[in-house]
Amino acid sequence: MSSSALITYKRGKTFVKNTYHAKDADKKPLYKDGKPVMQTAHGLVGELWIHGLMFETIERMDGYMHMEGGKSYRNSTLYWNAHYGSYVVNPWLGAQEKTKSNILMHPASQASHLEGCVTVGFLNPNGVLEDSKYCLDVLWEQSGGRSGQKTGHVIVTVEVEGAMPALSACRAWAYEG
Repeated sequence: MSSSALITYKRGKTFVKNTYHAKDADKKPLYKDGKPVMQTAHGLVGELWIHGLMFETIERMDGYMHMEGGKSYRNSTLYWNAHYGSYVVNPWLGAQEKTKSNILMHPASQASHLEGCVTVGFLNPNGVLEDSKYCLDVLWEQSGGRSGQKTGHVIVTVEVEGAMPALSACRAWAYEG
């Protein structure tokens, strides 16, 4: 199955943050003097557009790998991913994909759930992203996928607007009602 859908990802200038229990290289929780070691994750807030529909996004900051701004990622794929129990968007990074980790747009609710990836949904008043899986269902259907289909993929172009800013160049996100 193929499609010519264009997904436009627009980076913003605000960020959300959350505190989480740090983990070691084996993904085991870290403790110091019997207390959990806590870290803060920052997520750049942006927008994702397809066919006039807009979703809010969070993209992990904190020095993680990210897509280049001002670039179109043609031959990107949208498909069902059993690990997430959801559709995901895999922006095709070309040669960069062979030397660095892959980037996905996948379901998540907070910046700490991402490692260079982007999540899609709607921010609630507390700055937590909601309805991520539902929004990815909508992206699938808007890109030409059949509702509920969990096999195959659709080819899309992911266009990224704006470079990844430094945290110091952003302001904290605030709910505007």
